Amino acid sequence: MKRFATIALTTIALGTMSATASASVAGDLAGTKWKTKGGKSIVQFSSNGKSATVKKILKGNPNAKAKNGKKIKGMRILWGINSAGKNGKVYDPEGGKTYSGSVTLSGNKLKLKGCAMKVFCKSQTWTKVR
Repeated sequence: MKRFATIALTTIALGTMSATASASVAGDLAGTKWKTKGGKSIVQFSSNGKSATVKKILKGNPNAKAKNGKKIKGMRILWGINSAGKNGKVYDPEGGKTYSGSVTLSGNKLKLKGCAMKVFCKSQTWTKVR
């Protein structure tokens, strides 16, 4: 019984540590700016504490239109990213499609992954703007 209690407490402690570490992903990204692949755009994250959203804010033609006819500047291109960096949606303004998305933060690099049907995936690495 004592061994079971030790294992249970260890599992709870590790689970709490894991939840605390991952809970910071959305919060850590709030207010940060990132240069997208090839430096084509600058985007900014915002967060409501539970999920993160990205809007394109700077660089490029300010009057450029997405495939849906809306102005790209200020457009929400990534939303719903949870505290673990998963379960979000990514909108491709050039292709006009929305994909499931996730992010992985590593120092000043952010890996964005978008998938169609969870099988066909593409990734981009963004660099933090200081």
